[in-house]
Amino acid sequence: MKSTIIILLFILLMPCFTQGQGVSKKVDLLFGNELESSRKSTLSDIVGYDDNGFYAIKNFSKGLYGSNTYLTLEYFNNQMNFVKSVKIDLKKDGKVRNIEGIFQLKKKVYLLTSQRDARAKVNYLYLQRFNQKTLKLSINSKKVAAINYEGKTKRNSGDFSYTVSRDSSKVLIYYNLPYERGSEEKFGFHVYSSKFEEVWKREVTLPYKEELFEVEDFNVDNEGNAHLLGLIFKGKRKSIRKGEPNYKYQILSYSNNGQNLTEYPVEIEGNFLNDMQISVSEDQNLICSGFYSEAGTSSIIGSYFLKIDSKTKAIIQKSFKEFGIDFITQNYTAKQERKANKRAEKGKNVELYDYNLDDLILRDDGGAVLIGEQFYVDVFTSTSTNGSRITNYTYHYNDIIVVNISPQGEIEWSKKISKRQITRNDGGFFSSYVLSVVKDKLFFVFNDNPRNVALTDKSSRFVYSGGRESIVILVEVDGNGEISKEPLFSAREAEVIIRPKVCEQLKNDELILFGQRRRKQRFIKANFK
Repeated sequence: MKSTIIILLFILLMPCFTQGQGVSKKVDLLFGNELESSRKSTLSDIVGYDDNGFYAIKNFSKGLYGSNTYLTLEYFNNQMNFVKSVKIDLKKDGKVRNIEGIFQLKKKVYLLTSQRDARAKVNYLYLQRFNQKTLKLSINSKKVAAINYEGKTKRNSGDFSYTVSRDSSKVLIYYNLPYERGSEEKFGFHVYSSKFEEVWKREVTLPYKEELFEVEDFNVDNEGNAHLLGLIFKGKRKSIRKGEPNYKYQILSYSNNGQNLTEYPVEIEGNFLNDMQISVSEDQNLICSGFYSEAGTSSIIGSYFLKIDSKTKAIIQKSFKEFGIDFITQNYTAKQERKANKRAEKGKNVELYDYNLDDLILRDDGGAVLIGEQFYVDVFTSTSTNGSRITNYTYHYNDIIVVNISPQGEIEWSKKISKRQITRNDGGFFSSYVLSVVKDKLFFVFNDNPRNVALTDKSSRFVYSGGRESIVILVEVDGNGEISKEPLFSAREAEVIIRPKVCEQLKNDELILFGQRRRKQRFIKANFK
């Protein structure tokens, strides 16, 4: 009874605690003005910044079921107040181009769009720059890649992706080429400098059948070398066959302006690597890290770290570490914990399920950090009394895992951050988290149930399910793996609910939060102390 009264008092007094801005020990908060907007508009992304403010992309839906949509580029000053907005004109020669990306490079904001030439049977990728004073697009556009799909349909005209090197000196345009069932996998690379001067380009045919190869990730290093992480399936494109994993990881690296190909098969006997991200270290060696399992493809029992010598292909650093039963059962209910311990006592596998690897962060000292989150969707279909079928989707965004790896490649510690977000038929609109890296600390921000604030992490299992009574939580993880947590502000006080997936760390010490509720929208700046 006493704990219930304390929780109720906290909820009632929360606006008073946060209104003063200065409550937090870790950040200073600055609330931007309230923005009135259509319920069918929302933030798509924060794409850049300068000394005076930042640039954001807004999405507007019109017409029945939002069938008519358009985007605007908007500028907000350092007080997060609206300054200017311009509709992004995607029409060219009477046709609408498809957006492939909007990003900032060397203080300039660019737009990538694609458009098919039906007569020539070529799918073109164009580059345009935004004028950062007027926000308007440059009239002229530059062709930066092209896919010839002669003899194929427009559905088989290829697609484009891009990535930027760690030092922002190189841009890699990656594109799938049209496929034919039973033929080899084909794709293209086009590498540019930060001024979009061509460095090299190449189209490649792999010795793997298209239906037996899947691209997982791609990367360009500071020297302009391209690296591709793929899955090679055995016989059929299935994750599991006859109860066993049915694929292996392979890294393909293209150096010397794309002329030299080096293949790195990544297999560790006795462990199944079921999630991986790659990066390139300062000494040009390949970093592979992620989660592994002993049971299958949908569960994890620990984390691993590999460093591969780019010249000899030898694994020069290797580290595997199980999470352990105490880590796995952390934040379990008493019933779940008893069940897991019984399985462990009987010698059966006890693993974590449905965790996605979100980030592989390389530190300046040669170490690394892995970030993962539990995510899954429950789908339930029922039939109403009139015979119509109704499908409901329940989105689960739960605990966060943080794994720290030393400069020597050893896994030093693993931590779990308690979080339980369950919402229905909303795509997880207000769920998940935003991460900020500040010096040697990690900061996670997410929406939570206010009743969890007064509880310990072990018992922090009240569900966040959306709504105005939620609060915004800040979790700090320091270099030693120590975790601390504090409330930042309530949704009631801010009059909006933050959307972590579109929030952005712009500078080393600055995080921009965005929230909305009905017609109200607002930016909030968190400056780390």
